[in-house]
Amino acid sequence: MPFKHILLHLDATEQCAKRVKIALDLAKDGNGHVTALFCQTDPEMSAILGRHPVGDKLRALADEAEKTFLAEADAAGVPCTAKNVLCTSHAQVIQAITWAARTSDIAVLGQYDWSVNYKGIPSDLAENVIIHSGRPALVIPFAGEFPKVGSRCLVAWNGGRESARALNDSIPMMTGSEVVEIYAIQKEGVKRPDADDLVAHLEKYNINAVAVRDKQEGASVTDLLLSHAADEGSNLIVMGAHGHYGVSHMLKGGNTREILKHMTVPVLMSH
Repeated sequence: MPFKHILLHLDATEQCAKRVKIALDLAKDGNGHVTALFCQTDPEMSAILGRHPVGDKLRALADEAEKTFLAEADAAGVPCTAKNVLCTSHAQVIQAITWAARTSDIAVLGQYDWSVNYKGIPSDLAENVIIHSGRPALVIPFAGEFPKVGSRCLVAWNGGRESARALNDSIPMMTGSEVVEIYAIQKEGVKRPDADDLVAHLEKYNINAVAVRDKQEGASVTDLLLSHAADEGSNLIVMGAHGHYGVSHMLKGGNTREILKHMTVPVLMSH
């Protein structure tokens, strides 16, 4: 079943235009609806204390972003809704987008660009929405162009609950894909559920997948995954995201944060 309701996070960054196009394309593929939510703080005001009033500049940024989105949605013939939540703290931004994601099928978010360090957006926005919303998120890198997302999919498989959830959440994007690889990294002494079982599972959806195995020999999981994606020309990585509560989750959550920081292609994550 295709995504019928897509949440798109709008902000005043240059990279926002890229994810607008991807969200509209995703909606067109499934005859879906896009709810675009402009949500950020004033980039010239402190977002730590959050005690300042919402100013005219932030309202102007919201109006411009909404106007641009509505024009593009109309040109694409995609039904849509545009809203805004103007915030005075980063915590409010995270809360608003997380709540909105819970009433959609998938959230389309942007990777945080540390080279710009835009003050209007919390750097950990994507991670928080993925972990707390209960919905999958498609995160778009700030660098690069991705005219077709999902035609070549790479599924990171470790046999865990999170990766199983991400796999099934991504089925609407894998339908019609040219290539779907189930990429399992073998760790010495660790037994994983067989990736071949996933190939058989996806066959029920007429998705042709292949199991690919690799060994972790010194390189990090993040490096192996991104290197393999580059070698195979993947334009979507699918993987489970781990939370960050308690020591064990902090250790597991490192791969989530590293991928979100260094991603080179769009990533669909579920928790």
